[in-house]
Amino acid sequence: KQSWKIKTRPPFDAAFFSFFYGQLWDLANDSFAIQMIQDLLYTNKHVALICHAPAILRDVKKPNGEPLVKGMNVTGFSNAEDDELSLSKHLLFQLETALKEKGANYHRSEKNWVPNVVVDGYLITGQNPATSPFIAKTLIEKLTKV
Repeated sequence: KQSWKIKTRPPFDAAFFSFFYGQLWDLANDSFAIQMIQDLLYTNKHVALICHAPAILRDVKKPNGEPLVKGMNVTGFSNAEDDELSLSKHLLFQLETALKEKGANYHRSEKNWVPNVVVDGYLITGQNPATSPFIAKTLIEKLTKV
């Protein structure tokens, strides 16, 4: 069993990354955000990401160098939702495609804008803004079971 390389012990029990397109530009390749997610997950603490925030997971790695999301169940803003807003051509990348390319088991609701929360271990992801109250409730439930 490989040990995780933890740079810091997070002084909190969870992190919640909110929604919006800015996550694709501001946090998707932010080394601090990536390291914080690794440190939290490697110390069995919850990380919740909603809408476009799961873009940060694109560059989060397992100890063996593989993408963290490889083989994991996740969700995030779907390509169809991006397309419906006619924003696909303006994005740095489409989240659904990026997660699938990293080997994630991506799950989306059958219809756009329907709430969808996916939990895989300590990782909690939500598909779109309509999911906000549901992902918050899921995170609170997980934290109260600790």
